[in-house]
Amino acid sequence: METIDFDTDGDPDGIINLYTETGTTPADGVWMIEPRYATALNPTNGNVSLWILPAATTSVTLDEYSFTLMNATCGDTPFRTVRLILGPYSGIALPRTGDLNVNAQGCDDESFDLFTAFVLDETTPAPHQNGIWTYNGSSPNFVGFDPMNPSRIIVDIPYQEGEPIPDQEAFEFTYTVSGTSPCVPTSATTVRISMVRQVSAGSPSEIDICESEILAGVFDADIDLRDDRYLSGEDIDNGFWFSDEDPTGQIANDQDSFINLRTIYEDFVTANGNNLRFGCSEFEFSYGVRQRSGVCSDDKATISFTFYEQLRPFRQPDPAPEFCANQDRGSLNLFDLLEFTTETTTSGASVDFVYDSDSYTNWRRVSGPGTSDNNLGLMSLIDATGNLNTEYTHLGTINTLNATPGTYVFEYLVSPKINCQDSADETCNPLASPLDDFYCEHPCAVESALVTIEILAFDYPGEDTVDVNLCISDMQVDLRSLLETNGSDVVATTGVWTDSSGGAINNTFVFPDSTTSQTYTFTYTTNRNGCNDSADLTLTIHTEPNAGEDASILICSDDRTLTLFDLLGGTPDTTGEWTGPFGYSSEGDNRGIFIEGDDDLFILQPGEYVYNVPANDGCTTSDQATVMVNFVDPVAIGDDINETFCKTSGSINLFTLLERSTIRTGTFVDPEDTGALSPDGTVDFQTLESRIYTFRYVVNAEEPCGESALNINLQIIDIPVPEVPAQEFCILDAVRLDDIVVDVSNYSWYASLESETPILDNPLLLDNQTYYIAANDGGNEQCESERLAVPITILNTGERSLDGELCTLDFQDGVSPNGDNQNDTFSLFIDDVYNIPEAFPDFDLKIYNRYGSIVYEGRKDTEEFRGESNTSVRLGDDLPSGTYFYIFTPNFQNNQPIQGSFYLSR
Repeated sequence: METIDFDTDGDPDGIINLYTETGTTPADGVWMIEPRYATALNPTNGNVSLWILPAATTSVTLDEYSFTLMNATCGDTPFRTVRLILGPYSGIALPRTGDLNVNAQGCDDESFDLFTAFVLDETTPAPHQNGIWTYNGSSPNFVGFDPMNPSRIIVDIPYQEGEPIPDQEAFEFTYTVSGTSPCVPTSATTVRISMVRQVSAGSPSEIDICESEILAGVFDADIDLRDDRYLSGEDIDNGFWFSDEDPTGQIANDQDSFINLRTIYEDFVTANGNNLRFGCSEFEFSYGVRQRSGVCSDDKATISFTFYEQLRPFRQPDPAPEFCANQDRGSLNLFDLLEFTTETTTSGASVDFVYDSDSYTNWRRVSGPGTSDNNLGLMSLIDATGNLNTEYTHLGTINTLNATPGTYVFEYLVSPKINCQDSADETCNPLASPLDDFYCEHPCAVESALVTIEILAFDYPGEDTVDVNLCISDMQVDLRSLLETNGSDVVATTGVWTDSSGGAINNTFVFPDSTTSQTYTFTYTTNRNGCNDSADLTLTIHTEPNAGEDASILICSDDRTLTLFDLLGGTPDTTGEWTGPFGYSSEGDNRGIFIEGDDDLFILQPGEYVYNVPANDGCTTSDQATVMVNFVDPVAIGDDINETFCKTSGSINLFTLLERSTIRTGTFVDPEDTGALSPDGTVDFQTLESRIYTFRYVVNAEEPCGESALNINLQIIDIPVPEVPAQEFCILDAVRLDDIVVDVSNYSWYASLESETPILDNPLLLDNQTYYIAANDGGNEQCESERLAVPITILNTGERSLDGELCTLDFQDGVSPNGDNQNDTFSLFIDDVYNIPEAFPDFDLKIYNRYGSIVYEGRKDTEEFRGESNTSVRLGDDLPSGTYFYIFTPNFQNNQPIQGSFYLSR
């Protein structure tokens, strides 16, 4: 395939055409290949690029490169199948060059790909990938082929001080690709590779130094950085120090390897006097080796020295504090009992060495009374299970309340990592135990101090006690016996009792005389070792229950409002409850309230009501008293009366409104002082307005009932007379009774002043008539106002009204009988108002032409004038356009004729 020149341009291209090779044409179908080799086939023209196929054919039985010719006629069955046998090709090596006569050069710091020694361009195909590499040599510096990629080699060129530079060695390898008949059986290519050693600046060290070592003189002398303690395995040839990267100025030139750590420390900390709390500081020195070959790189190694600030001592000042075991002082922070170091810099500034981290400190209990678990609530950084205690703080908080008396010793430990937390070794477990290894390896030591406290004993006074209830009949009590306890301690007898005013009292308390319950608060105080303690006692001395003295009452049965408690004699307690007839119970209410008309309360009944005061919290005997209730019935006179009257009714005697069963021995009262009530009970409506008036009927009754009374509510309806003036109309209006404008909504018309029946039809109004109008309430009472006479005047045509209007009408001024419903006739219905035939049923209408000849004569039963003559002269003729004259004669009473003209248009 490496010699095929498909386009015959003189340069091989490895392309064949399947149609040409098989004697087929595109008309026979389209060539296809397995998808993984699809990039090698152009299905449009059938060209196959052999150089894209990755491997040589190793067996004629393999269908590695199989092509099928497919067309629509054959469907899924190939029209032609072709198997390609591709001969082996091992590639072409690059030209050999140099003293070692090699095809390529590589660096031994990484594996080298042998295929980089082959020619790879547009006219030279890549070697097949199914070949095998073999090493043609026995050098001990050949490590082997990369197991992950057999075309890559691994070598290790040893360092040799001095010439030649660089250290290198040539290795020979052969790449063999196998084939099958009829092609050649194998193809092989041999390459020589020069592998160059990568220079090494050596393995640097990271040196951690505690400040205490420097101050102790451990590092006073100069040190050689080339010493294996600091740098090992470095190349000597071409090596140098990076003096320009030395922040300390200790490296004078690139060949100077000596430094003094004490001088570096003093320059950093002591010289400027401001770095006493420096935490930690790193100083680096770098060594480099230059590479002389083109395939390897320079190398650099950096040695680091880290100075760590040492912990300053801290302690608890003397003397150890004392705390009473009963002192509720809240939480005590042991950290607050420590005193930390303060130093002065060379500049005169004060520097405090206070260690208050929650991560690099720890508290532990060293000794004390009780078991080892008696920590008084102290939390260590690591809990009992060996895990980090997330609630730990450096404060070392404890609670001394009720602690076992004695001496307690605690230890506060500080890790040196508190000064340089970023320098923690992440590979070290910071939560390891025991505590000595708690903070892992560090050049500086852990610092600690002991904190001692003394817990003092106290005399137990008992617990605060409330709600002690006693009965006054007990006479006296032992106060200490009333105090509650914690269940384990015994109340001391050494205490002193005081009352609320501070006065001393005896333990045996004698009850003072009292008629009411009394509450007392006493305080029991103890003192031991200066530890005061106290307990408060609150007790109530109850009086014996008192239900008061029996009572009785006579009440009127129409007013059953009563409070039973108010009837008891003496000074009854308010803690009782009432029971009575018909299952009555006040249900915890001492008052026993009854209210007339209140449906939510029991209705008072005659009988015996018992007031029972139960035993109280101090006294066990109850007490009761009785109230006897008796009734007297009042005089029955009936219920309130509500009536409505028209003012025009005149008057009413109130006795006539009473029920038949109501006794007539009472009197009527006018509470509103209307002046309308006479002594005989008659109410005159004359002076009353339109509203409701209340009068009372009162009958005296037997004690304890008072007078019996009822209200008579009279609603007086007074309808004002409507204001309707005398009416005047033109006869041409043909108005009716309902056309009269009235100033009220509800009214009736009457034919006379005395008529009892209103006018229900709507008569036509005639001259010199008089109608009577009365306003009414429009309701069921049908109250009316006084009647008002309304005279009617009807004006005849030609007459003028009082306001000067002439009673006449204007007929239309034109007739156009063209069928458009506009003025087709000489209409006698004018403006939808005047109905001439109705107003003047005997009218006469004559129409004349301009010559004075009558052309139309009309009456009530005559068809309206339509431009045709209905007279004997021109009967039925269509009259010509022009001006015509009319005379309208009403023929009714004194109405005058009306004349005018109109224009007939055709």
